[in-house]
Amino acid sequence: MVTKFFDDGHLRTLDEAVAVSEEVTSDHFSLSAGHWVRNPYEVRTLKDVRAIDIPEGVLAHLMRFGKPFVKKKFGRDTPYFYRICLHDQRILEHTNGGKRHRLYPLLIYIVTHELVHIARFSLFDCFFKSNRKGEEEMIVHRQTGLILSGLKIPGLPAVIERFAHCT
Repeated sequence: MVTKFFDDGHLRTLDEAVAVSEEVTSDHFSLSAGHWVRNPYEVRTLKDVRAIDIPEGVLAHLMRFGKPFVKKKFGRDTPYFYRICLHDQRILEHTNGGKRHRLYPLLIYIVTHELVHIARFSLFDCFFKSNRKGEEEMIVHRQTGLILSGLKIPGLPAVIERFAHCT
């Protein structure tokens, strides 16, 4: 089986989705622009992160990296860096090969979902290494649906509905 990756058009759509997701997540949690400086993240596609183990059945997953103590300049120096890993092939399968009218709303949902996780970790609403991952996923799906429910983006209501069973 040949693995399919995002092409340049898909990546442009992803950039747009990330911008929307960061804005609505920031608005929901009343986060300042500095919040993302103190809690940096990047979005990578499967092409960039092939060497890692990909969790079964998910469209994306979140990784957290710590800063070695010896590299910290002061106590509140950015302690973590987050990586949102998208699973291109699975996303493309769910969007009929990445058709923009299906891809854009799904990417907004996926990225917003992962940014909600980051916001919750940074605000100490939950902990990254919790043994209550199932419960946390339900909370994050619920919050993601709530955050996105007011947006007037074609196809987004169907995506929200698709994940409503996860709450």
